[in-house]
Amino acid sequence: MAESLGSFSFDVTKRILCTLFNDGSIKKTSLATKTRLNYNVCLRYLQMLKVLGWLEVSSEVSITETGRNVMNRLLNQPSSDIQNKSSYHMESNSLESSDKLHESSTQNPSIMVVDDEPDVLLTYESFLSNAGFNVSTFEEPYKALADFTSNPRLYDLIILDIRMENLNGLQLYQCMKAINPTSKLLFASALDAAKELTSILPDIQSQDIIKKPVDRENFIKTVKIALGV
Repeated sequence: MAESLGSFSFDVTKRILCTLFNDGSIKKTSLATKTRLNYNVCLRYLQMLKVLGWLEVSSEVSITETGRNVMNRLLNQPSSDIQNKSSYHMESNSLESSDKLHESSTQNPSIMVVDDEPDVLLTYESFLSNAGFNVSTFEEPYKALADFTSNPRLYDLIILDIRMENLNGLQLYQCMKAINPTSKLLFASALDAAKELTSILPDIQSQDIIKKPVDRENFIKTVKIALGV
C-alpha cells in the first residue's frame, strides 16, 4: 500500500478512528497491526490526522473529541450509538450554538476559499469582500479541513482550487462532503477540467467550475448563483 501523506483514504481513516474509539489509547505498532497497515503508511496517516486535530499522538495514540465527532459523521451513525455521551452532548451543544450564530448572519453569507497561491487568495478575498461577503482564506488545505471539521455548518459556500500539494481540491471536496453532505462547493482551476469533474463528481455541474484566470464580474455572478442570492 503506497499512499502518500496527501492521499486521503476514507477506508484507512475510518479503520484508524474506529480502532482508537473501541480500544482507547494504543501504541503505534499495535495500531498498525490492528488496522492491517504498513507501519510507515500508518505513521503518515497519524501525522495527517494529528494536524487535523482528530488524534493525539505521543508514545501512544488516542482519538480526540473532534475525532469522535468526525468518525460519527463518516460512519453516518446516530448519536445514540456513540459512547461517552456526555462529551458528545457538549460538542453537539457547541455546534448548535454555532448554528444559531450562523443563522443570525445569513444576510452576509460566509465563504471559505482554499488556494495555495497567496496572490490568488488576495484577489478572491478582495472580490468577495467588496461584494459584501464574509471571507475566510486558507493557503494550507489541511488547515482549511481542520477549520471546516470544527464547524461544518459555518460556511455557506466553499471555493476550492484543484491543484494543491499534500491535499488537492478533489480530496478536500470528498472530505468535506463526507462530513457535511449539504455543503455547497465550487472549484476554481486553470485546467479545462469541467468535463472530467462532472463525470466523476455527480453533484458538480459545469457552472460549479470557475475557470482561471477569473474575471471579477463572472466570478461574483457564479458565487451568487451558487448561493441563490
